[in-house]
Amino acid sequence: MPEATFYRRPSSPVYFPNLNGLRFVAALLVIINHIEQQRLFHGRPSLSYIPVVQRIGDEGVTLFFVLSGFLITYLLLLEQEQFGQIAVGQFYKRRALRIWPLYYAVVLLALLVLPNAALLRADGFSTDIAQLPQQALLHAVLLPNVALVLYGGIPFLSQAWSIGTEEQFYLVWPWVLRRAGAQVLPVVGGVFLLLLAAQRVIVVAFHAAQPEPGPVLAFAFNFLYFFRLDCLVVGAVPAILLFQRRTAVLRWLMAPAVQWLSLLAVLGLLAWGQRFPLHEQVYAGLFAVLILNLAAAKKPIITLEKGWLSYLGKLSYGLYMLHYLAVALVLQQWGPWLDTQIGWLRWLLTLLASLGLTVLLAMASYYGLERPFLQRKPRPQSATLQPVL
Repeated sequence: MPEATFYRRPSSPVYFPNLNGLRFVAALLVIINHIEQQRLFHGRPSLSYIPVVQRIGDEGVTLFFVLSGFLITYLLLLEQEQFGQIAVGQFYKRRALRIWPLYYAVVLLALLVLPNAALLRADGFSTDIAQLPQQALLHAVLLPNVALVLYGGIPFLSQAWSIGTEEQFYLVWPWVLRRAGAQVLPVVGGVFLLLLAAQRVIVVAFHAAQPEPGPVLAFAFNFLYFFRLDCLVVGAVPAILLFQRRTAVLRWLMAPAVQWLSLLAVLGLLAWGQRFPLHEQVYAGLFAVLILNLAAAKKPIITLEKGWLSYLGKLSYGLYMLHYLAVALVLQQWGPWLDTQIGWLRWLLTLLASLGLTVLLAMASYYGLERPFLQRKPRPQSATLQPVL
């Protein structure tokens, strides 16, 4: 098939431009939201009352999910095309070496070390964690989203719920793609519709059972918020379209007007800051269009392919997992001084200090902990496949 002139296929090894920069944008949205949450929690002036500040944290995580669905799906499809099957065991090993070292390090710190840290004790953290044995077990078996629903958040660890969702996606997704074969697009569409239908059934049943929905239904309803597999599946759709060279659909999705409408819709919805029916799925769909264009359009309407953005995007996992600690240290050590600054300057200085300390922690994590394990990752079956970060 002749190469279309409006999109580019990834190079060999697989590299999609702009996506590292987009990872940093996603992490930054989460960090800004959590800074203001923590200021409010500690009784300091906060911007949490602003709707856009309330929304950007959730949608930053949704952006991470759609990105993961896109990248993982494309790489697995490419492996399957080149070798006739997906080496599921090797995929699991690569994901474990990427995710587990920092995840378990943060779990141990949050459960055993940080509650006793003198620098943080004045902020209300104590050695007491509700249901510690159960919490530790659930986090150990990669079910932090279940732990959060059952027992509530743990300081410095509540952000790990999304790691549980990602790990649950990784557990099943290579098998879905292996089984789907040439019918991958309708199968993925069917999986999305199945997840969406199950969600709607639980939501309707929960509201119908008010005021006493029962513990099982209440758990299922609350767990839905922390189980966004449908957002990861949405990210898989543009990966399939690009991989299969669905030129007619790609031409429409990559039209400048569609790119602008998608970007303006995201910005408008964030500025509005309200939840609405299927809002996560709507955001995921808009993000999927933007990701496709950033990754593969010959002339996307924006570019994030800058050296410093790519570098910070490479650190995004550490930024996400360690930012709570950085924010707490900034508020504890400099919070009273920051409170004396005028509103916009207080916000800017808090953000810069928290982000700067988060970057330093993420760099230490990447070079001291993560990279040694990354260097042990088994290469995919071909040198033309590059594992997703």
